[in-house]
Amino acid sequence: MDAATIETRTIPVTVDKSHLVTIGEKLYTEKISFVRELVNNAYDADATEVYVEIAPATVMIRDNGSGMDEAGLRQYFTIGSPLKKSVQESPRFRRTRIGEFGIGKFAALAACARFALHTQRGEFRARMVFDKEAWARHEDWHLDIEVLPAEHGRDGTTVTLHRLNVTLPLGRVRRHLAERTPIHVPDFAVFLNGERVGDEIVAGRRLSVDAPTRFGKITGAIVITPVNQRADQLGLAVCVKGVLVRHETFGMDTSRRLGVARITGKVNADWLPITSGRDDFIRDSEEFTVFADAVRKEIGKALGLVREELDRRANIQASRILKDALGKIGRAMRRRPGVFPDVQVPLGAPARAGDAGSAEGYKISEATFLPTGAAIDPALLERLQEQGKEKGRGRPRGILGTKTVIRVMRVANMEVAVRMEHLGEDQESCVSGGVIYVNLDHPLYRTYRNNDELLTIHISRVITKELALQAGVADARDAFALQGDLLTDAFRGKGV
Repeated sequence: MDAATIETRTIPVTVDKSHLVTIGEKLYTEKISFVRELVNNAYDADATEVYVEIAPATVMIRDNGSGMDEAGLRQYFTIGSPLKKSVQESPRFRRTRIGEFGIGKFAALAACARFALHTQRGEFRARMVFDKEAWARHEDWHLDIEVLPAEHGRDGTTVTLHRLNVTLPLGRVRRHLAERTPIHVPDFAVFLNGERVGDEIVAGRRLSVDAPTRFGKITGAIVITPVNQRADQLGLAVCVKGVLVRHETFGMDTSRRLGVARITGKVNADWLPITSGRDDFIRDSEEFTVFADAVRKEIGKALGLVREELDRRANIQASRILKDALGKIGRAMRRRPGVFPDVQVPLGAPARAGDAGSAEGYKISEATFLPTGAAIDPALLERLQEQGKEKGRGRPRGILGTKTVIRVMRVANMEVAVRMEHLGEDQESCVSGGVIYVNLDHPLYRTYRNNDELLTIHISRVITKELALQAGVADARDAFALQGDLLTDAFRGKGV
């Protein structure tokens, strides 16, 4: 075919009007997002105060920012306007602008059938209404605006939503604004139904985060909440330009590491790339990979502190529970002075003269703390090592304390030495080298460790079992009965 005979034509690239509504209804995963977007628009416009008023049928968001003139309104309704991305600082306060894509105002379309915009900038004041039904009926693409007489000193913008299709509980809106608008920035305040929105205070130990990367800094804080408190939402609040994008777990939701439920906090990285709906990150970007690796290191430091704290608490708990159990057993043994003759219970050396003369008839030493496995009886150590080789594993990770706890009870003319030690999961107790060993790793100890009363009963049962077995009773049923009698006397009361 001759080139001269080729016909060239043009076709228009058009967008159906319904897609303008679709942007608002489909792009934002939460209908409440319009509150965040409109407040952040006010921040970008150098507002110092934003008032959000929620009523049953309407929502009004009013700011004292720079407002818009006619050119500004045209820019405002330019879909996907790159203005904020190209001009990244506000003129008055030099704020780093939050908006990037110029589509945030359409989030309101997901929550209502009609919204009205009133704005003033200097001598220009105007009002316009966007009605979804009317917009869909008309063929043209223009919006009518009413130009009004200016009011002195009233620059700013008010957006009012009518015929809401979403319920907005005040508590949920308050949390949303606290997390997703820059309320901490100087010269900026957000009010919800007349009450200023503030950060929620989370109790706990705060660890500052100031981690440099090749893309920029990560700043913020990790909070280790108290033992009896868990974070409402697992993970860290990750912010870009001071505004929450989402809570990120960094794998903590599937981690079995101790203490992850106590980790919360907030970190900020302005350089993270985000999706147009501002509800997620561009996860396959190099920036996000670097960010996630750096934050995981900070979380690892926090979890190390959690482990240290829990180990310290576990050591103290073991010492306290052992003292309580020995106290109860000491009272029971005093009631039965002839049951344990010295020759039948080879546990430690005879007590010194006068030790049994106290009011209670027994004496419990102060706790001795040793590193796990230190100065353990060689015969027991060899046996444990052999068991570990046979089963192809060592003892479980020490999540119940890092120390051995030793207490000695002197009663009548004998000593009962008890050592709480990590011995693996199999054996709940044993006697070696004249010492009763109580296993901290046994499943029953793990089960009861969150209940002091049950743990005291468990430890008392283990110690009385070993005492009964060492008492020289030939018949197993008699030994079991002796243990039962000791436990009954131990928990009957403190009277003697």
